[in-house]
Amino acid sequence: MQRTRRHLTAGIVAILAMVGSVLFVPSSAQAYSPNPTVRWAQVDTDNCQRLAGNLTVVAQSDGCRINDSFDGTFFRKDPNGVAIKVELYVGSTLVAKSEFHPYGEVLWAYDTRDDSDTIYTTLRVRETGPLYGPYRGPVNGGDLYNLSITDGSTVSMAVNDNNDPNNLDQLIALQGTA
Repeated sequence: MQRTRRHLTAGIVAILAMVGSVLFVPSSAQAYSPNPTVRWAQVDTDNCQRLAGNLTVVAQSDGCRINDSFDGTFFRKDPNGVAIKVELYVGSTLVAKSEFHPYGEVLWAYDTRDDSDTIYTTLRVRETGPLYGPYRGPVNGGDLYNLSITDGSTVSMAVNDNNDPNNLDQLIALQGTA
């Protein structure tokens, strides 16, 4: 009788542990709702002229600077290059950013806020060229992706709020030049 009771108790404990692990496992990141506010700039890296967008670009002798509350951005001068920077905000808080740097053909992806969400950045060379990504940054940090793109190639950068190919929730798509 005691043995049966022990087995029954052990079985109940095992079932409760299993149910608890299913109920209390953290869920995967969900898409922002509503979508974050997008601020961006396309920058001519010959002369630091902002070609489009709403971020302030500051010309310096060796490149172009765009300030932000995380770590700022610096695009080195690169003849015929067009850089891209995207910042995403929830309220007044910077939650993510992505940058394409023509000099060295690199992409930076950042997740600047530990808020159980992230964004995904892809880069396509020309209309039919290779697709890089989707990339995402680590929580409260950024990752550098060194790409092999021929100078002068047009690149399209898309920033999505989801990684589900059936529901990417594209926030912005911009073009630059490697």
